[in-house]
Amino acid sequence: MTSRHIRVALLVWKPLNPDAPGDVTCGMPQVLLTRSDTTPWQVPSVVLRPGELVICATERAAYALGLDLTPQHRVLATSLRHPESMTLVVDGGWVSGTDARVAAGELGPCRCHPGSHRRRWAAWSELDDVMIRALRAAVIIQPLKETRR
Repeated sequence: MTSRHIRVALLVWKPLNPDAPGDVTCGMPQVLLTRSDTTPWQVPSVVLRPGELVICATERAAYALGLDLTPQHRVLATSLRHPESMTLVVDGGWVSGTDARVAAGELGPCRCHPGSHRRRWAAWSELDDVMIRALRAAVIIQPLKETRR
């Protein structure tokens, strides 16, 4: 029997218009992709450790990129494409200006390990269907405000 793992992907996006991040009339935002020398370009992600909360794994991925997470950590999409793994796509929020340059690695290397990842902003059309669905959810569907009774 093969062991199964859960991958937590952090969807970080850069709107075309930072003054109106949800405005897609001019097109969908770009998405941060990473890769090492041996992997294809992909949304940054980490493997969920045994007993680890999804939010902690999301924070680990953000830390490696040098980013602070937004207060909303919602799961935008899931993928069960491969029987041995599941991917949860979590909203990493949107960035612009200096934060976009940090995310793209222009202001420093990745903090995850000595061999740094390469990073770039990609058009939404380069994403697979799960990531496109997650991006649409992040941009178009506003997070619900938590209410307590």
